[in-house]
Amino acid sequence: MDKPGLLSARVEDGIGLATIGSPERIHFDPEIADCVYDTLKTWADDESVRVVILTGGAPGYFIRHYSVAAIIAAGEAVRASRRTPKEDDETQFFSFDHAIGLCETMPKPVIAAISGTCMGGAYEMALGCDLRIAEDGPYQIGLPEVNLGILPGAGGTQRLPRLIGPGAALAHILLGEPLDPREAERRGFVHQTVEGKALNRALEIAQRLRQLDAPALAYIKRLVRGALDRPLADGLKLERNLFMMLACSDAALMRMRAYEAGNLAFNAPD
Repeated sequence: MDKPGLLSARVEDGIGLATIGSPERIHFDPEIADCVYDTLKTWADDESVRVVILTGGAPGYFIRHYSVAAIIAAGEAVRASRRTPKEDDETQFFSFDHAIGLCETMPKPVIAAISGTCMGGAYEMALGCDLRIAEDGPYQIGLPEVNLGILPGAGGTQRLPRLIGPGAALAHILLGEPLDPREAERRGFVHQTVEGKALNRALEIAQRLRQLDAPALAYIKRLVRGALDRPLADGLKLERNLFMMLACSDAALMRMRAYEAGNLAFNAPD
């Protein structure tokens, strides 16, 4: 799955690591988006991959942002077609949209190890991930598209309000002022900002997650991801049913019996 200069992908001990871009390619573009989508689709269908990590391939960058040149080309192509876009059109950014969607829907945890500048489409990709770990440093995270006369077009206006609330998201997107990693953590844009490498912390988390039972992780992700999109009564019913499906499984019964026998801790290990 490696594409030199675009994406490097490897799987080790059940952890899929995709390193996006390179010093020569620091922006998302259609070619890199295709590579990310193809890799994620392969891993989503591979039961041997238990956890996925996305990180950046250029020093100082996760990915800088989506290529403005590519957006200009798309806008000019629409103008040349003499077709006027409408609100009810089915506009998509194809593999980029689908790659972000796969981060959300695949039944395994996806971690963004934010290794540097992460703005616009790059942060929208991170928003699709289940966990966002940033490394401390003098770089920016956020959605500054308004400064170019556009708006976040790959889910930013929809996912950020679900993460930090509509008021805080609206203020951030209207002002278009990215945050440093520590402020991003304080405002809830990322889960942790760490000293040292974000990838090292992401690997620690992935090692913990890969030891847990895959069905439990998949059901938790499904329930929490869909919690705000279904009525509470429906969510509670689904939760009860998935709980009981796990409770009668061989894997869960083995763990619970080990706990009752004093051989397994209820809390996570240090």
